[in-house]
Amino acid sequence: MRRYTNHQSKTVTVLSWLFVLLFIASAGYIAYEAFRLEIFSTMQLVIGYGVLALVLVLFICLLLKRYYRHWIKGVVMVFTFALSCTCVLGGYYMQKTGDFFESISTPTATTDNTKKDDPNADTLNSADVLNQMALSVTTYAMQGSNIHNPSELNGTVTGVVTALDERGTNGALEQLRKAGATPVTQEYESSFALVDALYRGEVNAIILPEQFHEELLEAANDYNQYNALTTMTNKVDQYIYYVPVPDEMKNPADDVMDITEEPFTVLISGSDSYGNLSTISRSDVNMLVSVNPKTYQVLMISLPRDSYIPISCKKNAMACSAIAGQSDKLTHTGWYGIGTTESTIEDYLGIEVNYTVRVNFSSLINIVDAIGGIDVYVEPGLEVETFYANGMPGVQAGVNHLEGERALAFARERHAYLSGDNQRIINQQLVLRALLEKMMSPSMVVNYPNFIRALSTAFTTNMSGTQIKELIGLEISSFPSWNIQSYALSGDSTMAFCPAIGSEASVLVNYIDTVNTAQSLIFDLIEGKTIDVANPSGQTTESNTQTPEAVDPNANQGVEQYPAEQQYPVEPQYPEEQYPTYPDQEQEFVEEPIYGEQVGY
Repeated sequence: MRRYTNHQSKTVTVLSWLFVLLFIASAGYIAYEAFRLEIFSTMQLVIGYGVLALVLVLFICLLLKRYYRHWIKGVVMVFTFALSCTCVLGGYYMQKTGDFFESISTPTATTDNTKKDDPNADTLNSADVLNQMALSVTTYAMQGSNIHNPSELNGTVTGVVTALDERGTNGALEQLRKAGATPVTQEYESSFALVDALYRGEVNAIILPEQFHEELLEAANDYNQYNALTTMTNKVDQYIYYVPVPDEMKNPADDVMDITEEPFTVLISGSDSYGNLSTISRSDVNMLVSVNPKTYQVLMISLPRDSYIPISCKKNAMACSAIAGQSDKLTHTGWYGIGTTESTIEDYLGIEVNYTVRVNFSSLINIVDAIGGIDVYVEPGLEVETFYANGMPGVQAGVNHLEGERALAFARERHAYLSGDNQRIINQQLVLRALLEKMMSPSMVVNYPNFIRALSTAFTTNMSGTQIKELIGLEISSFPSWNIQSYALSGDSTMAFCPAIGSEASVLVNYIDTVNTAQSLIFDLIEGKTIDVANPSGQTTESNTQTPEAVDPNANQGVEQYPAEQQYPVEPQYPEEQYPTYPDQEQEFVEEPIYGEQVGY
C-alpha cells in the first residue's frame, strides 16, 4: 500500500511540473503577443508580466515544499492547466487582432477559383491595392438548380451580355473553363433581359458584371424581383480583375498631429455594392463620427443619402468637374470617389473631415453572420411584411433576430415607411447599436476569431493601423466613460434634376435647422464643450417647418414642390437612376426597358 502511494505521489509530482512548464510556455506566448500588439502601455505590460511571474513563483514554491500534502499538488495541477488554457486562448485572440492590424496596413486581394499563373489571380501588395480598382463579375444560378460549383456548369447554357463588360465577361468565362466548366453561352441585350432569362429558366446560369447590379435594384418591384437576385440564387463563381485607380479618385487623409490628443472627424461611407470594397458605387450610408479624445466625447451625425446639396470637387478638381457646383443627391457622389463625398459634406457643413472609412453590403452581411446574428427591437407600427431590398421576410413588432442578409435589408429599407430615408437612418442606428451590444456579449468569446476574420475584409480606410492601435490603447489605458450622442439631418422629399444621371429623381432637401444644429454640435465637440443633442449651442429658434430653399438657395430651380401637408411622398413610379455618368466618360442616356410595373410603398 505504501509503495502504491509513493508511486501515485511521484505521478502527481511529475504531472504538476509538466503543467507548470506548460504554464510557462503559454505565459510566454501571451506575453509575446501582448508586446507585439502594441496597444498596451508600458505600465500595463509590466503589471501583467509581474502578475504572471508571481503566480509562477507561487506554484513552484508549492511544488518544492515536500511537507505539503499531495492534494495541494493536485490543486496546482488544476490551476496551472486552467491558466495555461486561458493564456493560450488570450494569446490566440491577440494574434488574430494583430493580424487584423497588419491587414489594414498591407491589404491583399485575390480572385476565386483561379490558378497562380493567371495574372488576374496574383495577390496584390499594399501599393497595388491602393492604386488599383477592383471590378467583379459574378456567375449566378438559381437555388433550385443544384448548381453550386463551376464544374457543375459543364454543358449547361449560360447567359451573358458581353457588351456590358467584354473584358470581365471573357475573363469570367476563361476562369470557368480553367475550373473544368465549358458552358454554352447565350447572348442577351441588357442586364434586365439577362436576369429575366435566368428567372424564366431559359438559361442555367448567368454571368453578371457587378457594376450593373445597381440598375437592377433601381428597377426592382414585386413582379420582376430584381432586388432578390442574391437571395434567390447561388453564387457559383466570381471573377475579379483590376484597373488603375484614376488620380482624381485617390483620397489621402488629412491627418491630425496626435490622434490621442486632438479632435478629429471620420466619414463612414457605406456603398451600395456587394463584393470588393474598391468597386465604384453610390454612397448609400453617410455618417460623420467626430471624436474628442481629451473630453471623451463621440458625436455621430447621419446625413440622408438623398440629401440634395451642391457637389464639391475641392479634394481633387479632376474628380467630378462635369458636375462641380451643381446640386445632386449625396449618394451620387460615391460614383466619383469617396474624396468627392468627403469634400461635398465638408463644404455643406463647413467642417473638416480627417479620415474616411468605406464599407459595403457584404461588410455588414459578413460581420453579422460572423457574430451569430443580431437582435433589434422594432416599435409597434413599424412592422415590415417583406423587405423591398431583397424580398426576404420582414420584421415584426418586438425583438427580431436578424442574420446578415435580413440585417442588411432592415438597414436599407425605406419604401415601407412614410418617412422614407429618415426611418432608414434610424434603422441603421438600431443595427449599429445591436452590433455593439452583441460584440460586448459573452458569446463573443466563441465568435471572436470569426468576427476578426470578417472585420479584416469589411472596410477600407485612410487611417493608419498605427493610429487605430493608438486609439485602442487610449481606451484600455483608462477605460474612460464616453459621452456618445447621435443626431440626424432631416428634410422634405421632392423631385429635382440630378446631373449625375441626367434626369429627375426623388431627392431630400434638408431643413436649415438640422444643418445648423449638426454644424454647431461638431464645433462644440471640437472646442471641448460638453455636447448635448437635446440643447446644442447656437441652435436656431425657428421650427423644422422651415422651407427647403433656406438650406439651398437654388433648391426651387427646376424643382417640383409637393404640397406642404405631404412631407414624405411615395417613391417615384419609375427607376430613379440607371445610367450614372462616371468621371471622364461621356454617357448617352438610352432608356432601357423596365420589366413589370414599379410599385410604390
